Amino acid sequence: MGLFSFIGKTVGSVLGDLTGTNAQAKAAGKAADAQVKLGYAGIDEQRRQFDATQANLQPFVDTGKLALGGQQDLLGLSGGGEQQAAIDALQSSPLFQSLFRQGQDTILNNASATGGLRGGNLQGSLANFGRDTLAQVIQTQLANLGGLSSQGGATGGTLGGLGSNNANSIATLLQGIGADKAGGILAKGNAQANGISSGINLAKQLAGLF
Repeated sequence: MGLFSFIGKTVGSVLGDLTGTNAQAKAAGKAADAQVKLGYAGIDEQRRQFDATQANLQPFVDTGKLALGGQQDLLGLSGGGEQQAAIDALQSSPLFQSLFRQGQDTILNNASATGGLRGGNLQGSLANFGRDTLAQVIQTQLANLGGLSSQGGATGGTLGGLGSNNANSIATLLQGIGADKAGGILAKGNAQANGISSGINLAKQLAGLF
């Protein structure tokens, strides 16, 4: 049987060249290699697209993080020192200063028109207006920060979903690559086995003739 196998392999190789079996085996290997290359190209494209999308959406995530930090500071969640610093920053902001000056001028003009510039009510009105304006600015700032932090959180969730889908797509492509490699190996092996089997059968037939 060892002799038949040796002769069969030799004759099978020759028959493979004559019948195209060897060419089939090479073609199967090339086809599998091409499919594998396409699979890896698909993975590279998946990663490229995800990286581009992440780069486009990352500013929204970063802004959301900053806004969340601003909310925490104003609400005192980061400590009393940070809360006071946040309030002081709002009092010094152009928004507060502009609103306060406009309101102050209005109060003073009204007092001047009614002869009440030296009255105690004027000082009380100015003090109340300052407190009310600061409270209004704080609430507006919290609302604005809340919108930005919510947007950042939603964008982060979107990126998480895209990342999960991307991972699943890459896993599917990798499974396809594995199947293509295995299929190529099996097709190549089957073609070669058919050639050898034909060679062994022919060798047996020739041995029978002699």
